[in-house]
Amino acid sequence: MDFSKIEKWSWGYQLLRYYVKFAHNYIFYKKVCVTGWENIPKDKPVFFAPNHQNALMDALIILFSVKKQPVFIARSDIFKNPIVAKILIFLKILPAYRIRDGKENLKKNEELFNTSVRVLESNTYLTLFPETTHIDKRRLRILKKGIQRIVFQTEEANDFKLDIHIVPVGIYYSNYWNFRSIIQINFGQPIPVSQFKNLYKENPQKAMLALRDEMTKGIIDTMIHIKTEEYYDTYELLREIYDTYMLKRMNLPYIQKNKFKADKRLIDALDKELETNPDTIKKLDEKVQEYNKGLKKYKIRDWVIRKSEGWGNVLLKSLILIFSLPVFLYGFIHNIIPYLLPYPLTSKLEDKQFTSSITFVFGMIFFPLFYIIETLIFHHYVTPGWLSWIYLISLPVSGLLAFGIHRLYVKTKAQWVYLLNKNKEPFKKIINLRKEIVEMVDKIVDKL
Repeated sequence: MDFSKIEKWSWGYQLLRYYVKFAHNYIFYKKVCVTGWENIPKDKPVFFAPNHQNALMDALIILFSVKKQPVFIARSDIFKNPIVAKILIFLKILPAYRIRDGKENLKKNEELFNTSVRVLESNTYLTLFPETTHIDKRRLRILKKGIQRIVFQTEEANDFKLDIHIVPVGIYYSNYWNFRSIIQINFGQPIPVSQFKNLYKENPQKAMLALRDEMTKGIIDTMIHIKTEEYYDTYELLREIYDTYMLKRMNLPYIQKNKFKADKRLIDALDKELETNPDTIKKLDEKVQEYNKGLKKYKIRDWVIRKSEGWGNVLLKSLILIFSLPVFLYGFIHNIIPYLLPYPLTSKLEDKQFTSSITFVFGMIFFPLFYIIETLIFHHYVTPGWLSWIYLISLPVSGLLAFGIHRLYVKTKAQWVYLLNKNKEPFKKIINLRKEIVEMVDKIVDKL
């Protein structure tokens, strides 16, 4: 495999990047929030160390949040097919070999090291996910040694004059799999490798452990980290229940980056309570689980009870749905085939974290293809000329509108469930249970 030009600027790569970024930032995700740009050192070798939760999508958000063309390091098994390998190299991805890939292949890491040195020396960003594998939990696992080995060996080969900085990166998804969800990326405080120079010369192993600990702290500061396994689901639901209350406590408006801060503070409060008064968290967990069972029974989410919409608003939404039915049908008919194309593959995935990656790639390829085919048919059989251009533009617009109308339908249906049941005794118990949960969390947060 030829990596000789992987750190060089590529116009072909850049043109592809423009298209994929548009599809990623403005179509697939409803909102992309980036914080901490100012933490990325200028004109210095930078190594990004992100948490890893959502397969390809994690790499894409890093790629689309910086101006340079970063080089990524990924596991070697995805390079087995020669054609795929060429595509991956074009996409600026390097293979890293592990023991599980065969001891005879470990010597190939020498080429990885040499290329990584060249990338860093050219001040091109290098990225490796230090957990090495992704997980569908908002939690950072123990970091592997890949980044430490590369940066120390690179600095050692340059007498610690390169001044490499490791930038911890936290990636947050409002939902890992849903189309039009929210994604946030936070660049943390840079860690200069030079600060470990003396320790490395005395004891390389201790230096690697010290750098790992510093990276771990840096990444945790930039991400949602729920370390408890026993109460993980409870923490997750409490983030949903209590976010507006925490924002009010912090005097912050409801925007994505503030919601992230509120979630971090809530988790800190819960963690401290778990350490000092585990019985309180246990009682809270029991109430949250009972509340969650009630939500599942009525097939609604917490926001339905939190918003508690009145009859007027829900009736208005219902009327909007009725009048928007023609728009929905137009968008549905013209977009349903490419929308469903990835489903046969994603429905059989053992690793669900590849769902959004596959859906995104399929959509990026097949939606434009279907739009072109549909427009050519319209142009040939209906009418040629400028109306064909209007028809072409209407296809993606109507598709997004149809999706939005469907989401409105789902939400309005849930709000009807609330209105029709809110005065019934079983549902009143669910509402009161939520109030009890909020009161318990209030007391826990007061201790901060």
